[in-house]
Amino acid sequence: MRRIPILESGDIRVVRVESEGEDTIPEHTHEADEVAYVERGSAEITVEGKAFHVGEGEALLIPKGAKHWASLRNCTLIAFYHP
Repeated sequence: MRRIPILESGDIRVVRVESEGEDTIPEHTHEADEVAYVERGSAEITVEGKAFHVGEGEALLIPKGAKHWASLRNCTLIAFYHP
């Protein structure tokens, strides 16, 4: 899995996450809202114990402070962070 920073400007951050095969992002939180957009493949994102399937072209809003983790499958995910 590769994480590629795209933009960091003030409070805004954008990161591209590329996964070939299956990868897991461990449980964590952020001090900003996150929008996770799946550009390719699919992701299973669990937020505060509730699982969401996010496919190509779909996005999920993860509120700041929410515990979440993800399972990625041949996935390119763009994560947008803003307070």
